[in-house]
Amino acid sequence: MSEPIRDPVSRVRMSFEPEGENLIVTLWLEPGGGLPAHFHPRQVERWSVVEGSVRFRLGDDERLIGPGDGEIPVPPGTVHGLASASDREAQLRCLVIPALRLQSFLEESAAAGREGLFTPKGLPRGLRGARWAAGFLKRYRDE
Repeated sequence: MSEPIRDPVSRVRMSFEPEGENLIVTLWLEPGGGLPAHFHPRQVERWSVVEGSVRFRLGDDERLIGPGDGEIPVPPGTVHGLASASDREAQLRCLVIPALRLQSFLEESAAAGREGLFTPKGLPRGLRGARWAAGFLKRYRDE
């Protein structure tokens, strides 16, 4: 497992563990943090809560989930996101099938957040942020 990296915009820490062509992401969600609604065109994600509770969006449904809810599969093309549901950190596990370049996508996005290239709402900050976002989106359009 890799050393955790922190994304200050999403308020998460992540570590990565390759598993063949797949990837296990361990995510620590800080109070007030979250991953905005998004989708992956070609990947399946299988989310589970290890500790704590989170608000999980899957398509048009949103619900509170915890360790007792088991694994939640997210098929390709399905909008999903998550948000902190308490004043305590939550830990989640996500199996990504196949990994493709998701680890580098998340590492680069977290680095850009640490550099202040985009706002907490995910919008580019200034011309430098806009240039970064255009290149980033082009590089990772398949993910």
